[in-house]
Amino acid sequence: MQPEPAGPRGNPLVTLIIVIAIAVLVVVLFLLALAPMLKGKQQGYEPMPVMKASNPADEDAAAIIRLALESEDPRTVLGVVTRLPYLAVPQFKDGILALKERGLLWHYVSLLPELHFLGYEDAEKELSEYILASDLQMAMTALEALQRMPPMSCRDALLEALKTPHMDLHVGVCKALRVWRQSDPEINAQLLNVMNNGPVDFSQLAAAAAMYDLDFHREEAWAKLHELAVGTDATLAHSLVPYLANCGDPRAPETIALLLAKATTRSEALPGLVNLDWPGKVDTLKPITESDSQTERFYALIALEDYQGKGELDKVVDALLKVKPKKDAAGEAAPAEDAQPEVGEAEPELSNEQVMSLTAMLPCFKAWRSPRAIPYLERIARKGPRVVRMEVGRVLRNFENNRRAAELASELLTNATDAGEARNYATTLGYIDGGRAVAQLHKQMMNEEDEETKLTLAWAILNINRGHPHKWETPLSP
Repeated sequence: MQPEPAGPRGNPLVTLIIVIAIAVLVVVLFLLALAPMLKGKQQGYEPMPVMKASNPADEDAAAIIRLALESEDPRTVLGVVTRLPYLAVPQFKDGILALKERGLLWHYVSLLPELHFLGYEDAEKELSEYILASDLQMAMTALEALQRMPPMSCRDALLEALKTPHMDLHVGVCKALRVWRQSDPEINAQLLNVMNNGPVDFSQLAAAAAMYDLDFHREEAWAKLHELAVGTDATLAHSLVPYLANCGDPRAPETIALLLAKATTRSEALPGLVNLDWPGKVDTLKPITESDSQTERFYALIALEDYQGKGELDKVVDALLKVKPKKDAAGEAAPAEDAQPEVGEAEPELSNEQVMSLTAMLPCFKAWRSPRAIPYLERIARKGPRVVRMEVGRVLRNFENNRRAAELASELLTNATDAGEARNYATTLGYIDGGRAVAQLHKQMMNEEDEETKLTLAWAILNINRGHPHKWETPLSP
């Protein structure tokens, strides 16, 4: 008798392949299960990119900003320095260093991180001194800049500010710690003290959020966050909800939903629930779709569309974009046009009521981070008047490196009717484009006569080429 061929049980290689496949499947399932918890979670610290001009467009953009930075006209200088955070461009170093001598001290302090990455050796020492300044506004400017420094920079000054019983200083320190995701035992001990004994609830919230992100006494920190949510008012909820919505804790949705019970906090809670999923989402938000508040209805509809996609949002948007047929001389209605005009081709004949509803809806779209929002934004941009298109341009800033969103922003820029529109859409491309729009931005920049628009186009090119180090509304609340 011939021996039977080796089957799967008799072949060690086949057995090994099966075991590896099962292991990979387990890992994939685990990551899929973890994904909802990580949705929206803030990315940790990344060093600022420092690079010379990468292409002719980048070189021209840097030259335009450098000339404005070194201009003799203070108004021109003030118009450009606010665009420089995150842009550690070698050509700007001398101009930034000169700001101090020119009396623009606050702007100089705000750009010390860029100088640090450009090789200025005293940047950290000077920033420490400004953090400890008696002028609160100067100290806050320095703490804001500290978020862009390497982790644990100005450590002693940071700790001293955290020990000072002042809410603004506590919030500024905690923002930097949360960006860094690093601390040390002495800082952690002080955070615990502020969380338990802080002078006001904002200090306690800032410390609890930092402790949670640093994974230090995390359950105690969550208990404090939950306690603050139960007793919050609209002012505190404005900072608390964005943090909860982005912290990644699976208990966050139900905690935010507690704020729906009070009319004073409902409008703050709804944006935080748009992207979060939990079993009670439909039952909680469905009644709000019948709210007397138009804004509350819009938030609820978008949140439910994100969760289950039943198409109710489609019906609402269609109704708001439906052009009412004109009546001819005989008083009979003419058929509505089916073809959609290109963006900016002609003002759509929407009623004032429709335009007002669209301008109320679009800020609600800002809370929706899913690319499924983009087709709605395309439809609205192609039918809406200028005020609506401008708001669409801002909403698109949610979608970094999304080709479809960038193409819509590019189309809006091409058809912009004035300099204000052009700056709006160029700014959007600066935040989201992957590089495809650089040629368009460069051509327009070289032909642009309006100085502010030229600087905006130059900033957009530099930000795109450096991989968007300056993010759009990075969730750092509180």
